[in-house]
Amino acid sequence: MKLTEKEKELIEAIRNFLKSKHNPSIELEFYARELFEKMMDGEEEEEEKEK
Repeated sequence: MKLTEKEKELIEAIRNFLKSKHNPSIELEFYARELFEKMMDGEEEEEEKEK
């Protein structure tokens, strides 16, 4: 199974957020949640079609 660039970006954002547990970053959490929501809403597919 191949991952899209957005999926890879989401995984990396989640990993970065989890690494920052001892120094939590609201920005990292927001970024990961935003990527997830966009993927769930299908915005990624729309962006891919435009290219």
